[in-house]
Parts: sequence; structure tokens; C-alpha cells
Amino acid sequence: MEEVKVPHSVDLQVGEPRFVFHAKTIQRMELMVLSTLGWKMQALTPCSFIDYFLAKISCEKHAEKSSIARSVQLILNIIK
Repeated sequence: MEEVKVPHSVDLQVGEPRFVFHAKTIQRMELMVLSTLGWKMQALTPCSFIDYFLAKISCEKHAEKSSIARSVQLILNIIK
């Protein structure tokens, strides 16, 4: 993911500035959080859950490609 409009580090300060965080400190904190998460940052979309729900409906582990395609088409039509 890429942040298009990156805020200045001063804009991240909330309330009274008891603690002032420099850009390098914020970057180190972000890297620590990301490494703790194993760099698993993924945007969840409705398509992320297709396999799960199709498996529940059909009682099969792997859904057929036609079912996945119909599900994606349904999601796209709903979004429109």
C-alpha cells in the first residue's frame, strides 16, 4: 500500500505536545509494528471472503472457478 498524501510528522501530534516525535522515531515505530505483524498488511475486500462463503454453502474445500466468477460478478454489480 502506498500513502498518496503523507502527513508531516508535526501533524501527527495530538493534544498538548508533551512528547515530540521526530520523523525518524515515527519511522522506527512503524517498522517495529510492521515487523511484529510479519508485514502482513492486506486490504480486505468482499472478494477476500468468497472462498470462505462458497465453502460454507457447498461443503467443499475448494470452490469451482465458475462459482468464484459468478460471485465476483455479483459483487461488482452490487458496487455499481
